Amino acid sequence: MTAKKTLQDIDNELERAVFLSRYDTPRQRLLRLAGTLLLVARHGLRGLLYVWPLTLLLFVDFPGAWDLIRLLLVTLAGAAWVRFVYGAVRDDYRRFLAGRLLDARGLRKVL
Repeated sequence: MTAKKTLQDIDNELERAVFLSRYDTPRQRLLRLAGTLLLVARHGLRGLLYVWPLTLLLFVDFPGAWDLIRLLLVTLAGAAWVRFVYGAVRDDYRRFLAGRLLDARGLRKVL
């Protein structure tokens, strides 16, 4: 019998109950939290690559209504970064962490 890794792969009610009892342990919660933080760091840094041109424009000093434009650029850069990071972390969490029993060595897959 092969080891089943995800909750969706389990058909037997006894196996499902054992899986869920192990899935809710503090160690598994800590590993899922660590995996989530790794995902946020990974995609957060990647997201900065997409918004750095808008961020560089904040340091250019133009006369006139530049303060209003600067505020608009900060808002656009922040919104784009949050949208990118949130979507990527949500998708990778579902793919790598949700519904699985994790071990510390398995967190390398997240990176």
